[in-house]
Amino acid sequence: MPMATLFLFFALAHPLLAAAPATQPTKPLNVIIIGADTLRADHLDLYGYKHPTSPNLDRLAARGVVFDRVFSQGSYTLSSFASLFTSRYAEQHHAVSKFTAISDSETMLAEVFQKAGFRTAGFTGGPNLALQYGFGKGFDTYLSGDLPRRMDAYIPVALKWIQKDRAKPFFLFIQPQDVHPPFDVLELPESERDRWDPGDHEQTERFMGAFYFFKAFNGDSYAENKPEPSGWLKREIEAAAKDPRTGRHMASIYDDRVAHLDASLGRFFAELERLGVMENTVIVLLSDHGTLFGEGGKFAHGMHMSTHDGIFHVVLAIWAPGLAPRRVSSLAELVDVGPTLLELTGLPKPEPFEGRSLVPLLRGQEDVQERPVFGTATATWNDSGAMRHYVRDSRWKFVSDEPGGKTALYDLRADAEETRDVSDADPETAKRLAGILARHLRRLSSRSD
Repeated sequence: MPMATLFLFFALAHPLLAAAPATQPTKPLNVIIIGADTLRADHLDLYGYKHPTSPNLDRLAARGVVFDRVFSQGSYTLSSFASLFTSRYAEQHHAVSKFTAISDSETMLAEVFQKAGFRTAGFTGGPNLALQYGFGKGFDTYLSGDLPRRMDAYIPVALKWIQKDRAKPFFLFIQPQDVHPPFDVLELPESERDRWDPGDHEQTERFMGAFYFFKAFNGDSYAENKPEPSGWLKREIEAAAKDPRTGRHMASIYDDRVAHLDASLGRFFAELERLGVMENTVIVLLSDHGTLFGEGGKFAHGMHMSTHDGIFHVVLAIWAPGLAPRRVSSLAELVDVGPTLLELTGLPKPEPFEGRSLVPLLRGQEDVQERPVFGTATATWNDSGAMRHYVRDSRWKFVSDEPGGKTALYDLRADAEETRDVSDADPETAKRLAGILARHLRRLSSRSD
């Protein structure tokens, strides 16, 4: 039986992925978080993308709970996952650049599960979740490092760890890096390349393996990249920046990797089903942030402080025993994931956690009043303390720079690309949202170390 057919059979047959009456589990629920680094929500057909990049996730999501409008609190991996694991905002956990780390006083989500008797493990790739930043706290097993690990590499390791002790509940975190730039254009087999944008990609592909291109394109210059590029390279980068094909080609290369990640996730879920793990496990698929392909004149993420939805609109889907499938349109944040998992597993929420439990939304209750969401853009190598804060509701996004106080207001219904500041045209909305953001930041300051 082909793998895709086998997986579909499992997905259709399993009660976790189908509508089921709410029942109390007979033993403690396990938890698996798959934190797909740099996975843009709007590049999945699950979220209405133009290309069929995620057929396995589409089938899975049809039997789980999908959140349509979830937003990250950080603009790149370190700050975003710090908010996920502390359920706190960047202004509180302070892990906002390569020169900062999560305070040892913060309560980590894995720590809560560990103290409750769960086995805990984290398997990560890339440098931003390394031990020196504080992410290993609460994990019995934590493997990290500066390695671009794809989901394929995690499947056998994770399954082996799960089977080591099935008597105790477990908390497992996996961070696949399949769709994180820069990209090795030879990494995928020929059959998985150029599926949606065939043609000559040579001008783009020559830069795909080096972050230097992204940093130079975004106007950034860091000591790690000395010496300065030659005149020839500067001209090459300028030519690529002016070529409308550049963003399209980069997005196509990215989409190839999204599809590969989707296939790997299909295999992982099928293996979990085969082992009987899914019968008593809460599974969360999320992303920490997205990446840009020319929106606002920027590429990638972490080298600039864009608050564009292409970076902050993230994926969130949850499967758990007894949850009927649905889609949730209410605004939510990544800081809400921790409290949600704790309620689903019957554990108390630590007092410092800022997020709210999404369990009522999982069960079909609607928000009586929409709650705005907040986030902060920072730059990976920025040691100046500069930040760009945003507050967002269904229609409006208000942005404020720190220091300096420069602000902007975007009408997302009329300007989804966030290109026109309408503060002068609608000063009352700008003033209202500025007040909401100011009160939010003051409250965070009063609850910060």
